Amino acid sequence: MRMVIRAGRLITAVEGEDTRHNQGVLIEEGRIKLLGDWADFMPDETVQVVDASRHTVLPGLIDAHTHVIHNGEPDEDWKRQTILELPATTALKAAHNALRHLEMGVTTIRDLGAREWVDIALRDAINSGWQIGPRMLVAGHGITATGGHMDPRRHVRPGIALETLGGIGVVADSPDEARRAVWEQLMRGADVIKLNATLSEYVRASGGQCSPELTFEAMCAICEVAHSAGRRVAAHCHGGPGVQAALNAGVDTFEHGRFLSDEQLDKMAEREVYLVPTLSPEARRVDAGDPPKNPADRRWYEMATAAMYATVEKAHKRGVRTVAGSDAGMPHVHHGEIAYEMYHLAKAGLSNLATIVSATRVAAQALGLGDRSGQVRAGYCADLIVVDGDPTQNLEILQRKESILLVIQNGRIAVERRQT
Repeated sequence: MRMVIRAGRLITAVEGEDTRHNQGVLIEEGRIKLLGDWADFMPDETVQVVDASRHTVLPGLIDAHTHVIHNGEPDEDWKRQTILELPATTALKAAHNALRHLEMGVTTIRDLGAREWVDIALRDAINSGWQIGPRMLVAGHGITATGGHMDPRRHVRPGIALETLGGIGVVADSPDEARRAVWEQLMRGADVIKLNATLSEYVRASGGQCSPELTFEAMCAICEVAHSAGRRVAAHCHGGPGVQAALNAGVDTFEHGRFLSDEQLDKMAEREVYLVPTLSPEARRVDAGDPPKNPADRRWYEMATAAMYATVEKAHKRGVRTVAGSDAGMPHVHHGEIAYEMYHLAKAGLSNLATIVSATRVAAQALGLGDRSGQVRAGYCADLIVVDGDPTQNLEILQRKESILLVIQNGRIAVERRQT
């Protein structure tokens, strides 16, 4: 199908470009064929014309950090879900959550941890056309240490086998175990490898920020195997020596990073790695007036909230590539709400345009899709959204469903809200 869009405003997200006006975008076979001044376009009756002359067209948004098996409700029981919920129920919930992204203009998500490889199954269903949803890059199980951030045995009595719990983590305490864990995710079909570089759970009671989790040697083994297979590595982390070890091991994207030091940020900028700050979990708790009930957890969240905006501002000023990722599935963080994360990135000091770029071009680059997604340019995937208003002037319009008038995925209209 051939389609041409007449864009009143066009945000290409191409580096160095500002907003264009009165542009045409020609789409053929799911890709952008041509763009330029509308006056140069002469579409005939064989071309579907989308009149967005009073609206803004921009690349489909990307959420670089999600967990589709969780719905974001504050009363969702992550600890017992693995033993109480049928895998089929989890899969159906994940499909519903993924669709919420597409409905809000998010055409690509990266999912960083699911149980029973539900994320892989859902990705395959979307790719096969069985299920409607965003493009998905998925991690399968995250790699954790004994007692680490993703070890589900922390929440049950001793003696229950890890395999019985069916959590989102696989335990690896040595380089050989780490290699085996990566190969298992690759065998199941993972697009990206998730590891846990630091954890905070054991130091919160003493007022600490975080401590190392996986060893440097284990992280080196993970990065070696993942990179040799053409996969990128994402690290759950907050700060301290675990981050330094992950940097030296070759991790590609750093998730959260509440307490990153100036020296670590400089090293991240030098090595051209990416920071996915996921500001939404703490920000949503503040909005909801729902701090964690455990006093130690509450103090840690307050400390993290106080630090996170300044960390993002310093990172951006130092040239660290900042990526929008919501951590959807965490308490109060519902799927499809990347625009809320973008609002808080702007609150941390990014311009509105830089914030849009963090959820389009830079996000695509972080996910390894930078040569074919995240920008409006010839040859790229035709993942586009039409919005009512100008998000470079007011980012909040992207949070309103009624403002997302049209979602185009792979050159086809996936969501239609225009008034006929």
